[in-house]
Amino acid sequence: MPFDNVPSWIIEDVLLSFISADCWLCVFDLLAPSQLGLGIALISHRFDFYVDEHFKTRKWTLKFMEIWRKNGTREMEIVNCYWKRLPIPQIQMPRKVIGFEGIRISFIGRNAIAFLHRFSSLFAACPINLSIILKNSDRLLEFILRNIWPMLKDKICGIIFYCLNNLRILRHFVPSLLNDCPLLRVVNVYYDDFFIEFPADDSAAASDGQAMAKWLFTPLQSNVPKVLICSLDLNAAKWLSSTEAFKAAFVSASSPVNFIAVIRVHRWPFAASIVPFDLSNKLTREQLTLKRIDYSYRFLFVRCPIARDESKWTKWEEEAIGWQFYDHWKQIQIAINREDEIGDGLLDAMPGPSDHQQK
Repeated sequence: MPFDNVPSWIIEDVLLSFISADCWLCVFDLLAPSQLGLGIALISHRFDFYVDEHFKTRKWTLKFMEIWRKNGTREMEIVNCYWKRLPIPQIQMPRKVIGFEGIRISFIGRNAIAFLHRFSSLFAACPINLSIILKNSDRLLEFILRNIWPMLKDKICGIIFYCLNNLRILRHFVPSLLNDCPLLRVVNVYYDDFFIEFPADDSAAASDGQAMAKWLFTPLQSNVPKVLICSLDLNAAKWLSSTEAFKAAFVSASSPVNFIAVIRVHRWPFAASIVPFDLSNKLTREQLTLKRIDYSYRFLFVRCPIARDESKWTKWEEEAIGWQFYDHWKQIQIAINREDEIGDGLLDAMPGPSDHQQK
């Protein structure tokens, strides 16, 4: 055989040389950095050069991370998705970092705020899903509004309110909080007994339900329907009055607006008393429907054009029904439950009357 006396490594090197550099660089995207640096780069000078080129040109996306308190101290650290503890970075985000999967904030101080400001360049490139898990403390919520909210609000596409009264307290400082987010498409109110109220209004004197109606009835520039997900434990009489107000607002409307509301009902006697309906408004050429979802405890409110694109609206309705916040956009969770989880005396340093509060 002609190659019997040729070392195998020479044969392999000759065969590998027929594969272009571009192909190798594409393959390198599938490998971990340690595999490249400690394995591929050691094959030959040629592969060492390819690995160097890969690291110079590659773009990076950060995995999920959490800012929390370092054990037994008042200092902060970052914990990544592999539970590796890292100090808070003190430098600007490298240009090669172009995105992130998520970040949870459970302790915050001056270094963390400075890090978030440097990190905010990634907020501008990625739509945000914000989860608010906060103790109902005016001071905590005002601190968030002063120091974190301005970095996020212009890129927020979804918000989850987990705790009762979080929305009310936030609106105490910024009444038009929901409509201040130009991209906000989905709101999930996780606590029970919340529904929109009329007339729609987000002034300081308005209720949270009225402010939610104002947001729901304000269309997005993209014309994609907004989505409200909420839970009800109302009695039949209160539900009837709410839906009658809903119907009256629709029938008297003079301009179109599209939205979807998914309503979770926790008690069967109440759920059984809900009667689906279908209304139309010839002036706006829209229909308003209430229908039960798969004979379950969930109902779907939909306001849409009478002559609608069925494929698009079916997709939007299915998305709303099966909505999982962690499957959409980039995740930011603010989970601060005690005032001592804000360090460096930042709470005490806040001015007295809030600059946010609108009287």
